[in-house]
Amino acid sequence: MNLTTANDAPSISARHLCVSFNDVSILSDIDLDFFAGTTIAVLGANGSGKTTMIKAMLGLLPRHEGSVEIHGQSIEEFKDWHRIAYVPQKLINSATVPVSVFETVSSALVYPRKKISNKNKKLAVTSALTQVGLQDRAKDRLDELSDGQQRRVLLARALATKADIYVLDEPTAGVDSQNQEMLVTAVRGLVEKGACVIMITHELGIFEEDVDRVIVLSDGGVSFDGPVAKLPAQLENSHHSHPHSKLSHLMES
Repeated sequence: MNLTTANDAPSISARHLCVSFNDVSILSDIDLDFFAGTTIAVLGANGSGKTTMIKAMLGLLPRHEGSVEIHGQSIEEFKDWHRIAYVPQKLINSATVPVSVFETVSSALVYPRKKISNKNKKLAVTSALTQVGLQDRAKDRLDELSDGQQRRVLLARALATKADIYVLDEPTAGVDSQNQEMLVTAVRGLVEKGACVIMITHELGIFEEDVDRVIVLSDGGVSFDGPVAKLPAQLENSHHSHPHSKLSHLMES
């Protein structure tokens, strides 16, 4: 694991971040910095606002109050979005939209402000698929792959961008132990190269030894922020849904 000094500029910085939906406060007064060369796990029950917080920091959801900076620039001024890779739980409904593994990965390399030659695109896709062990499935349809293999394709899609901030939403959900080991290896490689890796998850699981920092959300704010070793047991095990969560009837996590 990599350690970050106080003098390092954060990859993402949020100050007094507040998010509301339908006049209901979901997150309030969030102050967080995410640094390069570290792996951060964002924990919390369903409806605690994990995904909402990260999406608000990336400009994918509106903020009610507060400011966000990415690589030292305000989110309103930041333009280099190719430096951020978001790995969702699922990409598309591949059963209704036939698409190959190669096409899925290469779709991440379409930038409005940056042109990539077909040769370089092919090299990037092939390299990414090799890293996740799926180079021999490039021509196969995405829906022919298992859930674990599809998750590896989504990771390859992110790896192909060579971003420096990676957001992984529930990276191990529905993934078998062998593919989980591959995910861990891939994340280690990214962090060793200086990337900031943010994982939105219900539990640390196989990543426990690789996480530098844990942030736990509850009751609309941060209830814990620190190393795994200091994470209280009741917080580590509080990943089940809260039936009366403010978010439970508005949106997922």
